[in-house]
Amino acid sequence: MNTKLGHIATVFHCVLLTSSQSVITPQLTDFVWGVDLQLSIGKTVSLEWTPDVREYSVAVPYDAPLVALRVPIASPEESEKETILQTQSLTMRVPQKNLVFALAPGVPSQWVEISTNMSTELTVEIGAKIYRIRTIRALIASNGRGQYPDPALQIPPLGTLSGLVLQDSFGAKARMAWFTPRQSFYYASIGYEARDVRVVATPNDPEATLSWRRDGGKWDNLVSGLTSPPAEVSSFGWTLIEVRVQSATAEALGLITKPLVYQIAVTKDVVCHPKCRVCNGPLENDCLACFAPLILYEGRCLYTACQENGTYFDLQKVQCSTCNSSCQECQDAGSSSCTVCPPFRFLLTASELDVVGECVATCPFGFYVQPANRQCQRVPPNLPLDHFYIRLTLRTTVEEFTEQQDLWKQVLTVSAEVLAVSPTDVKFHRWDVSRQSIGIQYYIEVNNPFLTRNDIKERIPIDAWFAAMPVPIDGVLTLSERQLYKPPPGNLPEPLLQPWGWVILGAAAGIVFILFPMYHFYFIRKYFEKTRYKPKQDNKEAFIEEILNRAPEAEIKKIAHSTDRTPQ
Repeated sequence: MNTKLGHIATVFHCVLLTSSQSVITPQLTDFVWGVDLQLSIGKTVSLEWTPDVREYSVAVPYDAPLVALRVPIASPEESEKETILQTQSLTMRVPQKNLVFALAPGVPSQWVEISTNMSTELTVEIGAKIYRIRTIRALIASNGRGQYPDPALQIPPLGTLSGLVLQDSFGAKARMAWFTPRQSFYYASIGYEARDVRVVATPNDPEATLSWRRDGGKWDNLVSGLTSPPAEVSSFGWTLIEVRVQSATAEALGLITKPLVYQIAVTKDVVCHPKCRVCNGPLENDCLACFAPLILYEGRCLYTACQENGTYFDLQKVQCSTCNSSCQECQDAGSSSCTVCPPFRFLLTASELDVVGECVATCPFGFYVQPANRQCQRVPPNLPLDHFYIRLTLRTTVEEFTEQQDLWKQVLTVSAEVLAVSPTDVKFHRWDVSRQSIGIQYYIEVNNPFLTRNDIKERIPIDAWFAAMPVPIDGVLTLSERQLYKPPPGNLPEPLLQPWGWVILGAAAGIVFILFPMYHFYFIRKYFEKTRYKPKQDNKEAFIEEILNRAPEAEIKKIAHSTDRTPQ
């Protein structure tokens, strides 16, 4: 009896174990270490990934237009890992661009271009779960610089803010540079213990409306002087906070054409200036220690402790020495130790992480000038070359334009300076006489992968062109090659019928619908109205008999009586 009970218990235990193993199936998300975003500038941003959180957001620097997704996976047993990967998918999608990529564990995906105006959503399918990552490209470069010139410099006081403050979840102010209405790009940082930030802003125009958003999300209303709802700050990478000012008064007066947007890149812990190793704030003069061989001077990490431009501090001579003639600022006397280049020259470094290099007039083959930092950079993979044209309407006559041969070169050189690109990136295309106004339409061809038509529209106002050009300028228009040279119309399809065929078809239709009814209903009736009816010979007697049977009796007697009186 006990033996039988033991067998039954053993079988029952095996059934329970088998059923439990069939219910608990390992999921792919159980073996994911995390999700990383690799930037085209050589940096990696790790998301605070957990299997239960399905939505994330992150901002990337302006000089990182491309990102790639990487999902590292670990498994105790390789056989179990292969089984999971065969039964559960690992896929990346970009719904806005209709892109689908199959991901390999630990291998970066293809590069995806990130927009600056609106967020780009990346979805990752890990097994049966879908995770969404909202990514936006800030207008702040990785070196802390924003657009040049700052858009806030072109906005009148009515369209700007009078105050902007960020507070963390403990109510303390975030570490941020002193706010000025004419500066629209800021770094801010909070402590690791704080979870989120809140925004407080006040406009110069009491009637202006404020709105704000986080990492390119939906714009929400912001009441002047009151704190916004909390915005969570990521522990890795940037969290982009944007505040938009819309002044109806300034728009009605024609002072502005679009609202001003302030951008703040928020991170946890102190964000030091790129020259600082240790700091107590994000400003250039908040440094406490420097990266060698930089020198700490009044809170600043300088490549030279000398106050004159173009000089550096020689440690061996213990005196200020002059930089190489090709450098504006330098680390030492070598021509490859430049840190800042003079106008019309660009910094070429050994790698993207170096801060010193050679100032060159043109970038080497495969390199283009990054307008954000005026540095020669290699083109990221899969970044398309935005080939377009700029039409400048110059206020000058044809005679003056053709007589001044140097004017052609001056306009081209100044255009490269305004665009902050190499002179080899811009070429003269052609010129025409303006039909809308008195002037010359000067066309420039632009070839730079880091510069797009939208960048020119958003970053460079016409006032910047007007101030830089040797002649007055009345208009700036960016055109694609398709807009400038509209394609010829394609071959017309063969006609259904040749012209002579349509004539025949019309004549046949006229015969069927006009001549045939007229002949049948008009001409034939007219003919029979004037023609006596003559019956056929074989039907003559039957016809006469039928007439006599149908005729009235009185008429027959009248005819018979008249016949009797007729003389023979």
